[in-house]
Amino acid sequence: MPIAVITDDTSDKMPLKTLPPDGYVVVRRMSYGESLAREGKATKLLVAGGEGKNSKSNPQAEVDIQTEALAYWDFANLIVEHNCQDKDGRLLNFKNMNDVKRLPANIGREIGEIIDKFNNVEETEDIKNS
Repeated sequence: MPIAVITDDTSDKMPLKTLPPDGYVVVRRMSYGESLAREGKATKLLVAGGEGKNSKSNPQAEVDIQTEALAYWDFANLIVEHNCQDKDGRLLNFKNMNDVKRLPANIGREIGEIIDKFNNVEETEDIKNS
């Protein structure tokens, strides 16, 4: 019978081109449940009517894309190992939003792309459970 649960869930050390000479991250694969929960957090739809007599004729809607919140969630939950440090040699804590905010944009983007690529099941046939 085929195995239908994640058994090979972490990447190898993924080198960071933006953090030479030996910067790296190790990321993990989301389960389907985590993926669904993450997608649920991705957008927030707010609908409200106008005030007074025109409330039914003046509906308002707002879609809020939660990009920043998702990036913090990804760093806190999907990075299992790294060697990114601050100027004092302290290993950054990616469960701490302030440490993530301190990253230069190019390093943060590259780490985000590694997380996305490793979790993109449509991109490659290399994703296997055994």
